[in-house]
Amino acid sequence: MAGWSQDEEVPVIVVGGVLVLAGLVLSVAMGGESPGGWLLPIGLLAGGAGVLVAGVLALLRRRIAVVRGVARAHRSAPAGGPVRRAAAVPRMVVASARGRNPLLPRYQVLLWLVAGAYLVWPLDFVPDLLPLLGIGDDIGVGAWLLTSLYAEAGNYLAQGVASEEDAAESAGDASRSR
Repeated sequence: MAGWSQDEEVPVIVVGGVLVLAGLVLSVAMGGESPGGWLLPIGLLAGGAGVLVAGVLALLRRRIAVVRGVARAHRSAPAGGPVRRAAAVPRMVVASARGRNPLLPRYQVLLWLVAGAYLVWPLDFVPDLLPLLGIGDDIGVGAWLLTSLYAEAGNYLAQGVASEEDAAESAGDASRSR
């Protein structure tokens, strides 16, 4: 995928769609009555779906400029240990919500808030009564939330945004005390 040009995603998507369509047609035509007759349609469906998803993802990756900006922000070396990162999370969220953190888009803060609300909300997409599946969605959302906050706090500290915010706040406090 790394060597694709911008014009190559559309044919890949078309090929994936043709494979999925061929799998559907064969599954209806063959009906699984012959021995092993289900292998070819299932293989075409799975292969077509994989190619289709890869083509769509490659197309979206090129079209969304925000992803490139976030990728550039993640290339810097993260800084700070777990305690320092945890202390930086509230400042990072406030700075990002106010638009003062250019490395982190505001929609990321919204996703964090939605994930936090989902974790404490009593209703789930998958009920907790189902063994493993019910708590699995909560574990997945919680793991994503914690790792995302941890990584972004490291990037926030590495870019010096935290020190600039602290300097601005301390300068504001000093001017107010006069």
